[in-house]
Amino acid sequence: MINQQKAKEAYDLFVQKAKDDDRILGVVLSGGRGKGAQTENSDYDVMLITTDDGFEGVKADYQKTEFVDSLPHSISEFREYAKTGSRSQYDKYTFAHNQAIVDKTGEIQKLVNEKGLIEPDQINRIVRDALGGYLNSLYRALKNLRDGDILAGHLDADETIPRILTFIFAIEGRVRPFNKFLEWELNNHPLSKLPIETKDFLQKIEKIISLADLEVQKEVLEMVKKMAVDSGYSDKIAEWEGYYFG
Repeated sequence: MINQQKAKEAYDLFVQKAKDDDRILGVVLSGGRGKGAQTENSDYDVMLITTDDGFEGVKADYQKTEFVDSLPHSISEFREYAKTGSRSQYDKYTFAHNQAIVDKTGEIQKLVNEKGLIEPDQINRIVRDALGGYLNSLYRALKNLRDGDILAGHLDADETIPRILTFIFAIEGRVRPFNKFLEWELNNHPLSKLPIETKDFLQKIEKIISLADLEVQKEVLEMVKKMAVDSGYSDKIAEWEGYYFG
């Protein structure tokens, strides 16, 4: 367990140092603390946004400590960081519901806000890819379970979960949370288009992962189909008419 008082003191000193450093344009508190979802074991994960010329110096001067884990980005690199289609797109959720605690130019918070959501011109593609991937994995799961191939059926059922999650968040322009924050996200920032209670939805996810439960998979399929149709993706559902879904 981390000594939280010492950690807070170290963090406050770190931030003050960054505020006084002309090479640093912004400070973003990430991880669980950035979202207000920290635990007793949380340290302080900090992104330092630097001038282009100051990056190397800041990287050398702000090393990871026992309580503060710092990651520098030059402003030019940060503008491109976590964009959909980039190698760092996996990190988009880091910026959801997050604040720049230091923003010397006014640009840093704007970039944080943009990175924490799916870019508008990418929503349709992501929704369609996730929906198609989900239906494909579900089709394989149900066929394998029907044919007695339990291992393959369970593996395919597990693969439906990230695609379901990507889909239900993407239709609202939101990024799928890291698994650690899924329950927190749904409780604190509910999905307006999810037609069932968070508790019920998470229970269904758990049953699919642990049991590959056929009836639950069919219930979730009907839920996803309704959400897709209501959101204007009935054509994607129609592509799978006639395929075996139990």
